[in-house]
This record gives sequence, structure tokens and C-alpha cells, in this order.
Amino acid sequence: MKRMKKYSYILLALPLLLGSCEAYLDVNPKSEVTDKELFSTAEGCEDAIYGIYTEMGTNKNLFAYALTFAYPELMTGNFTISQSDNLAYVVQRLWEHENAITVAENLWINGYKTIGYVNKALMHVLPKSDDEFRHIRLYKGELLALRAYLHFEMARIFAVPFASGDAAAKAKTIPYVTTYGIEVTPYSSLDKVFELIVADLTEAEKYLAADEELVTATRDNASDGFTSCRITHLNLYAVQALLARAYWTMGKLDLAEDYAEKVIDSGKFPLMTTAEAWNAVETGTLNMQETVFGLYSTQYTYNFYRNHIYQGGTLALSSQYSEIYSTDLAGTDKRYSTWFDTGNSWCIKHYNKMYAQGESNPTYSGKSIPGPSLIRIPEMYYIVAEANLTKDPDKATEYLDYVVKSRDLTPFAERETGKITENNIINERRKEFFADGEDFFNMKRLQLDIAIPGGNFAGTDDATYTMPIPQSVEDNYRQ
Repeated sequence: MKRMKKYSYILLALPLLLGSCEAYLDVNPKSEVTDKELFSTAEGCEDAIYGIYTEMGTNKNLFAYALTFAYPELMTGNFTISQSDNLAYVVQRLWEHENAITVAENLWINGYKTIGYVNKALMHVLPKSDDEFRHIRLYKGELLALRAYLHFEMARIFAVPFASGDAAAKAKTIPYVTTYGIEVTPYSSLDKVFELIVADLTEAEKYLAADEELVTATRDNASDGFTSCRITHLNLYAVQALLARAYWTMGKLDLAEDYAEKVIDSGKFPLMTTAEAWNAVETGTLNMQETVFGLYSTQYTYNFYRNHIYQGGTLALSSQYSEIYSTDLAGTDKRYSTWFDTGNSWCIKHYNKMYAQGESNPTYSGKSIPGPSLIRIPEMYYIVAEANLTKDPDKATEYLDYVVKSRDLTPFAERETGKITENNIINERRKEFFADGEDFFNMKRLQLDIAIPGGNFAGTDDATYTMPIPQSVEDNYRQ
């Protein structure tokens, strides 16, 4: 594919919120000169933004592995892992074991390091006038959205759910860092963190109006500059989808519905309804119809293949996976027949063409974009359906049926009850986001119990879903 340059992020990020005071001061003063030169041109600004996306997509402790198909999928029992792996202790919720602590530290360090990159870029880009560079408003919007998105991910891991009854835990969740420097940002309450997430996303939305023209319903994998291939950027519709996801997480379903409908009504992300569309889908790549936002990352595609598809991969498919697709089954679920090789329970079926020849360092030659889909359009339909379960059951059924029909299932409106329940939405989400990393956070929001080979975990126990902040981070606040 004709693809954007692969950037290495050249800005210096401070070791935020972890490490000694001496480490904080170990900064190359020449970096400030480099910064001024970098952000003095449009190309330099774009290089910095691409560098952030690259870090997110290639870092194994972020979206190249941990935050997509590894940590959340193991926590729900979709996959199993060797006891020798650090993540095995996380799955068992042995939070005080050194292996689990290492996982938590890696997630925290790399999450806040990347937030540091974003804040450093914002420090230079946000003060610029809106006419300094042609696409300066896009730069501002994407960077604000990136800050919100990364904090949202940190909150989903380290903060208790809104439904938690633990007032003390909700009063102190994570820091929402908005500056770049050596100062340590205090912790914020859960409400405050999400207030700041919404504020950054709302501001980002104002800057991204150009995406109404730049994002088209028909896409290819060509990239001819910053304004092309917009689904690999936090575009306007991705920001609206994140606002829907944030309000949904908070339990503010009316506001979530409003933003979800904006994304649906744009018409930019049509659900798959044809055999050709389904046959074009490849594991480990963006869905060229349904992806609202994803990252370009051949590293993610390789990791997905080696861990899920390759026989003998480190993450083994649960033997119960097929039961998920038999729930409320009416018709043949396209997801089940397309995504899995039912004769070989160890693998997901449609492996990427990138590895068809068994090359050790292949070049992708398919028609999609390698990388993780972080937001897909079915999620917006599920949000609208849930928001209307009580106030407008017909609308709730209609919106869930849009996705159900596109998956070759009999619509709920045509079944005996003619209406949907909350469990119907939960089950559809479970099937839709298998191996995507999203279902775990729906289960966390609803505080559902989890029963997996590693044990039985109560949904109302904060330890089931919330990774404790490492003691090394806590110690840093006392220095």
C-alpha cells in the first residue's frame, strides 16, 4: 500500500509519574532547540503527531498487544495463557504478585509516557494561530483527542467503574495530565477525570469540522498526506464516537445516544451487508467499511498472528468460544462462520494475507490497512439500542436489528418476543467484540461476574476489574 512514512518520535518525554526526582531532572537541554525547529513547520507538526500514533500502534504495552487482544481478552476468559507469563497472574487477580505488578507498571509507564508526548506537542501547537499552517486545526483537534483517549484507556484499567460503591476509590483514581514538565499531577476523582475527558473531546470536535468532507464512505488504503486515510487518525467521527463511549461509561445514556447517532447518521461507516464485504475482512487489519478509528501497525498484525492464529501461539482460544455464538442464535452468525475455523479450535480462521507465504518479515499486500480497529460502527448501534430499552423499546429493537441483520441473523423484531432485552445487547456485544478487547470494559461497567479457569470473580468486587496503581507510582508522590 502507499503508506505514510513510519516515524520515530524524536521528542523527549519525561518519565512521568514514575521514578526518582533525579530521573525527572535528567533532561537534555538541547531538546528545546529541537522542539522549536520541529514545530516551526507543518511537516514537523505532522511528524510529531504521526510519531504518537506510531508509539501507540507499535508498543507492546499499549495497542500492539496489551490493550487490545491480550489483557482484556484474557481477563474475560476468551483466551488462556501459560502460567509462566506475567499476564497469568493478572488473570488470576493476584495483584500483589511481582509479575502482576510488572504488568501494571508497564501499562502505567507507557500510557503516561505517551500522554507526555501528546502534551509536549500540544504545548507547541495549541498556541499557534489557526491560519499558521493549512491543517493546523486538524493538528489541534487530533492532539486534544489523543490526550482524552489515552486518559480514557488509563481510567478503564486503573479506575473503579462508575457503578462501584467504593466512594474512596472513586475519589482518587488517576491523574489527568495536561502539562509537560517535571511537576507531578495530583490524582483526580473519577467524575473529574471524565469531566476532563469530555472537555478535551468537545474542544477537539470544534477543530475537526474539515472531516465532514475529508472522511468519505468509500475508502481505500492509499495515503497521500495528512488529510488522507483519515480512519487512521482521531477524526471528527472518532471523537464523536469517543464522546458516546465516555457518556455510556458514565451511565449518561441520553448524551451517549446523541453522539452515537451523529456517527451513524453521517453515513460514513456503513455496516457490512454483502458477502463481498465479509470476504474482504482480514484478521489484524482495519475494516474498510466499519472502522471509525484504528491504528496503522504491521507490528499489531504480526503480534495478532503469532499469538492467536499461529498454531502453538502463546494465547490459546478458549474451548468454550463457540458457545458465545450459540446464544440467541437464529440463522447462521456471519461472525462465527467467517472468523473461526470450526475444525481447528486453536486458531482464528481468516489469517492475514501478509503471512500467507509464511515469510518471517513479510510486506503486506492486501487491500486493507494493517493494525487494530479501536472503534467500529456496531458499537454506536448498541449504545442507541441500550439508551432506548425503556423509553422506546421499538427503537431499541430497530437499532440492534440493524447489526443483527448485517450479521445474517434473524432480526429480533421477527422473533417470537418481537422485542429485545438488556441481555440481548450484552450477548451481541460479546459476539461482536470477541478478541477486540472491548467486551471486558462493558462487563466492568455492568459489574458482571466472571467465571474462567483461573477462578470465579464477583463483578461487584473492584479487584475483579480494576488493576491497582503500582506502589512505585504511589511512592513517587511522597518524594
